[in-house]
Amino acid sequence: MDESWAQIEQEVRSRLERGQRVARTLPGGGRIMLDRPLPFICVHRSGKGISDPGIDGLLRSQACYVVLPAGAGQDARLRSLLQQVVAVVTAESKSFLVIELWAADRAENPVTFKAMCPADNLPTTSAVLEKGLQEVAGAMRGARAEMIDSDRRHPAHARPLLTKAQLRASGTLTIGIEIPPVYRTPDGHFSRLALRMLRSRFSDVLKRTIFDFVRVQTSLRYPHHLTLGQAHLARSTRYIDRRLTQIAMSFDVLLHVTPVNTRQAWAAFRRDRYQKEPGFHYRLVPVDPDLVKRQLFQLRINEVEDPAVEFIFRDKRNELETQLTLLAERGTRKFMYSGLRLHGDVDDTLLKQARALHQAAAAMVDTSRAKADRMDANEFAALAAAEIAYYQKRFPKIPIGLRMRDDVDGVLVSRGQLLISKTFSVERTRAAALVQHEVGTHILTYCNGSAQPLKLLALGLAGYTPLQEGLAVLAEHLMDGLGAARMKLLASRVIAVDAMVRGATFVDCFRLVRDDLGHTPEQAFSITTRVYRGGGFAKDAAYLRGLHLLIDHLRGDPTRIDLLYTGKFGVRHLRLMEDLRHRGILATPVLPTYLHGQARQRLAGMRIGMPL
Repeated sequence: MDESWAQIEQEVRSRLERGQRVARTLPGGGRIMLDRPLPFICVHRSGKGISDPGIDGLLRSQACYVVLPAGAGQDARLRSLLQQVVAVVTAESKSFLVIELWAADRAENPVTFKAMCPADNLPTTSAVLEKGLQEVAGAMRGARAEMIDSDRRHPAHARPLLTKAQLRASGTLTIGIEIPPVYRTPDGHFSRLALRMLRSRFSDVLKRTIFDFVRVQTSLRYPHHLTLGQAHLARSTRYIDRRLTQIAMSFDVLLHVTPVNTRQAWAAFRRDRYQKEPGFHYRLVPVDPDLVKRQLFQLRINEVEDPAVEFIFRDKRNELETQLTLLAERGTRKFMYSGLRLHGDVDDTLLKQARALHQAAAAMVDTSRAKADRMDANEFAALAAAEIAYYQKRFPKIPIGLRMRDDVDGVLVSRGQLLISKTFSVERTRAAALVQHEVGTHILTYCNGSAQPLKLLALGLAGYTPLQEGLAVLAEHLMDGLGAARMKLLASRVIAVDAMVRGATFVDCFRLVRDDLGHTPEQAFSITTRVYRGGGFAKDAAYLRGLHLLIDHLRGDPTRIDLLYTGKFGVRHLRLMEDLRHRGILATPVLPTYLHGQARQRLAGMRIGMPL
């Protein structure tokens, strides 16, 4: 045996015995990755001297795998290496599973996923695998799955990985799976899109199959099949996360589409008797969108092994590209269409809900409270600062705070900083709820996200706005600060966004909000300005949309709210966040200070649903 292989075996055994991760290349172009000592390994041996990129992609989504191109003596070397792995792991597990994958030489008709699995030795595991492969096949038109009870569980070009005697002695069982070339076109070209779809489905099937084997055949216990996934982020993955975060930090869409002259624009609009669209001024965009886009697409996201993380990165890259296009189009009609790509349109269901909610809330608004006692900007800042101080102690290395500004309207959070207009005021009875909206949600999720291995969670995964704003509005409800006037405002914003998308002018929308929706001229101007900033910004429909999504998510189990404070992410990422949490990649989040006592009781009331 080559000295290099002897050294590799010694290194692998030593690291496994210490419970450490193994990740290294093998002579001849192969690779072994063992995230930690687990009672399984996935194997791919190519019959052409080079590994198949499709099968490689399927394997690299697993926590333990080895890829080795075929060659003289390679089978013997791999067999010896596997024996070292099995010997260490079975000292505790008493049993081990080897799953070998290979590509079919050609596509059959119908396309068939074939699994060679001993039904008598692994009855429940075979059943789990069969069901999973049927699900994968069902997602592909005309495909099917076939279970084969056979002693040959390896590709035709290779010999068995372990002899029968070695299998019996170590308590090892093998499964072979032949993958049809569904990721190749009829003329043989490789389709990364097809492989991506296959990998996301097939990866979960393998984990469920392995989980059943571990549950039945070993003495080990894992709480969920997702805990058998990779628990570490590769160095290349952390690099891409860091670069995406740096790019996202280089500009702030919300800040750069917020006018800096709102008060002056309101005064001019009022002087013109609400007849002339005001002119808004904006901050200079600090980046060159084309240059930053080039940096984005130079990132080798397609090489990320973890399918969940790869999806997160691709999704965020696409969103950042759209945001950069949005900033380049600020002040033009095109801006609105890029905004719709980011935040979505107002569909008929949401519009109907908003109108019904507005009607109900408007009938409940107490007009006598128009002159209610209000808290000015300085007093509100003191209240918010006390809340921020609590999180500064919990996250001493994360820079958070507040600033009083002349160039913002109301309050907003940017990069962990609460920005408060010097002219801001709020009803005293709503102040505490607003603090939890801005600090207990937006700043806290920034802090929790910053404390995660995936730093993108601090700034927000793609499409995070609806769920984040829904969570913030729910905080107002739990703080008993979500009254009829606030709900009327949220509903009015949705109706105003719909009017903007349908072609209404600024003045038309202002009249709609003032006359038809019953807001004061200054309130109507504020709502309309938010909707038309930059050239037409659909973000304000996200509050009500997100609240509906959140209520649906929490119905039946309000305790699911805790995960939502892990960072900033969207509804489409919920399952991925559960995946990363089960694998131990995500740290347990710090929860907001208000989630106790009466707030928890209110939250528990959502078990049976909470109609708006």
